Amino acid sequence: MTLALMLLASGCFDNRQAPHRPLTARSMAEAADKKAGLERLVLAGQTLAALPPELAEMPKLAFLDLRGAQGLKSFEVLPNLQALQRLDLAATGLDAVPAEVCKLNRLKHLYLSENTLTALPPEIAGLSSLTYLNLDNNKLAALPAELARLGSLRWLRLNNNLLESLPEELCALSNLRRVYLRQNKLTSVPECLKALPLLEDISLRDNPVAAIPDWMTALPKLRQLDLDGSKVAKLPADLSGWQKLQVLSMVRCPIPPDEKDRVRKALPKVHVAF
Repeated sequence: MTLALMLLASGCFDNRQAPHRPLTARSMAEAADKKAGLERLVLAGQTLAALPPELAEMPKLAFLDLRGAQGLKSFEVLPNLQALQRLDLAATGLDAVPAEVCKLNRLKHLYLSENTLTALPPEIAGLSSLTYLNLDNNKLAALPAELARLGSLRWLRLNNNLLESLPEELCALSNLRRVYLRQNKLTSVPECLKALPLLEDISLRDNPVAAIPDWMTALPKLRQLDLDGSKVAKLPADLSGWQKLQVLSMVRCPIPPDEKDRVRKALPKVHVAF
């Protein structure tokens, strides 16, 4: 008997299950044939004037991929998709968040990247189950205080926008683990991050940040800090609080040689890149 058969016979694989493969369709015609059990619908890159009302007849639809879809003007059916957990509206030409999106209180993942959004509506607070929000590559110059009501949020992406600051109210995002703020206009580290003890990953790359406040070394879970391309020339005197830090990146920063030596000695177990 082969080893694989012996292991199978002994029950070693009893607790292993194949990963779930969601029932998927890549056109509305295909979706119509599978509507009772359809879980994932990919209409990426297609031309759609409006979301088809037939989507409301798909009770298990959990993932709707509209990335790169052209011509979308009507989202009226969205609030009727009670099972929807992931919605991809990246690169769909949006200049405002559709009101219907903000009514999806069971949604967990929302992709709004690569659009021309200049503001977020206060109604975004309605996305109470959201854990992941991607707003990369838009034109956001400010965020509403209501964003702080997304209490389940764990991952916030705001790369390549026009942000000069973050609202103080975001200190209420107590479950936030990752915040990416690359290529904005931040001149200082947002003070609201100080109150987020679960933060593990922070990126401030290519912002004109010139100083790292002492409180950043007290973030107990911080594992990765990206300061590439910032104006930081010196880190806080006491780095002993970075017990969990694994990666510190300061490429293209004006760090003098003696400061590089001090940081390396203070953080011998951290991968430091200058």
